[in-house]
Amino acid sequence: MALKLDSKSKRLIQTQLRKQFGLSPKNTGIVIFVILLVGGLIGSVALDAIPLSSKTKAPITEGIWTVVHIVDGDTIDVGDNVGNKHRIRLIGADTPETVRSNTPVEPFGPEASEFTKRKIAEASNRVRIAFDGDQTDRYNRTLAMIYLQMPDGKEIWLNELLIREGLARAQTQYNYSKGAKDAFRRAEAEAKNAKRNLWSL
Repeated sequence: MALKLDSKSKRLIQTQLRKQFGLSPKNTGIVIFVILLVGGLIGSVALDAIPLSSKTKAPITEGIWTVVHIVDGDTIDVGDNVGNKHRIRLIGADTPETVRSNTPVEPFGPEASEFTKRKIAEASNRVRIAFDGDQTDRYNRTLAMIYLQMPDGKEIWLNELLIREGLARAQTQYNYSKGAKDAFRRAEAEAKNAKRNLWSL
């Protein structure tokens, strides 16, 4: 599809083409048509090359989201209402690696992944996302606190629970609230004293 110009703009371009290149009025009309046609095709191709998801992907906001994939113990994917996936990293809780390339599966990594998967399934694959401090990391993952509404009506804080179960280490060096850091330190101390999972090694 060719681009369109108003008559005033077209006359200005024709005048410039005649002055600079000595073109006749007929030839300037052909040149303008070709320029507009090529410009329109390039613009159309460029727009079509943009994936649909990047045109319509909504930003992550606080609130209730549906989990579509468990990556590992501390990383999940949630889906938006147009079918896009957003990667969420649980801030402050570091579970052992299970899926990082060129890294062996670490002790209690599979157990942490299974624990996260089971707890989220118990909450019908729905999580409440809340922000506290930095909202993205260097891998462009969203950093968040994750809360689960359990069948008994209680809400559990997944970041803190993983640490308390000894399935994640507290990461308190990053930018988030002192209250959350204190809660994670207490949960880690409890797991260490009880020699749970990671702290049993």
